Amino acid sequence: MQTVRANRQDFFHPECCPIALRTIQGDIPEQHEGDLTDICHTHDFSELIIITEGGGTHWIDGESYQVSAGDIFLIQGNTAHYFLKRSHLSMFNIMFDDSYLKEHLRSLRSLSGFNAFFLFEPSYRKSHKFRSRLHVTGETMCTLRQILQQMASGQNKNAPGADLLLLAKALEIFVFISREYSKNKDPMVRSLHRLGQLISRLESCYKEEWTIARMSRLVSMAPSTLIPVFKKVTGYSPVDYLIRVRLSKAAELLSREELSISDISRECGFADSNYFSRQFRCHYGVSPRDYRRH
Repeated sequence: MQTVRANRQDFFHPECCPIALRTIQGDIPEQHEGDLTDICHTHDFSELIIITEGGGTHWIDGESYQVSAGDIFLIQGNTAHYFLKRSHLSMFNIMFDDSYLKEHLRSLRSLSGFNAFFLFEPSYRKSHKFRSRLHVTGETMCTLRQILQQMASGQNKNAPGADLLLLAKALEIFVFISREYSKNKDPMVRSLHRLGQLISRLESCYKEEWTIARMSRLVSMAPSTLIPVFKKVTGYSPVDYLIRVRLSKAAELLSREELSISDISRECGFADSNYFSRQFRCHYGVSPRDYRRH
């Protein structure tokens, strides 16, 4: 099967925040510029799919899944996907570049539901046979549709700040979805939620003393299971992830506080300031003192 690469210029203005909203109403092909709904494709940005009416068969990386109104799922960057079939399908697609939004995503990672849905669910989709997706109905869907309609009505490429309004509404939807996902009681979702809680705890409680044993107890996993699972999703081991969080916090303090290097080291969870300095230089390429000067 031939796979097409989506052109990000069809969705993002080069001088604006890389965020876009597209809608599909019914089964007519090519409903907007760059529409690849029925064509196997990849893209180097993420796509949040929210189905509001109808349904179909969605193919994702070699697996086909039945989807219907109320289903919400994320397609991460460089993931091949398309609709094999659709029946009276209506949906909203929010495209966003998460590398550009990393500052916002850092805040969102305080939400365990965000980590579970946006980070872990796509990786477990195949083994969970899509049962870990989010599905909403009733008033929840009505509320979500209202936000999406507001987002759609405010989408004007020529209006100053239109991309920022899209971003604001997208973040509102991300938080809304994260909270809804946290309410899901399905055992598969709860296992993802525990992993999401670990990231949230590391992001907010980075000053505390953490061990692999403590992390494993939090997620009810053996260390031999937790470490590869965590690294598969985040790209880092749990300990390396924690070090990166601490270094990021240290960089913030170096930029805006007059604390000594030793005080910042302790404030960010490093017991040894020399070890902190070595890790900081390795990560940022300069010493903490030189980073502060610049």
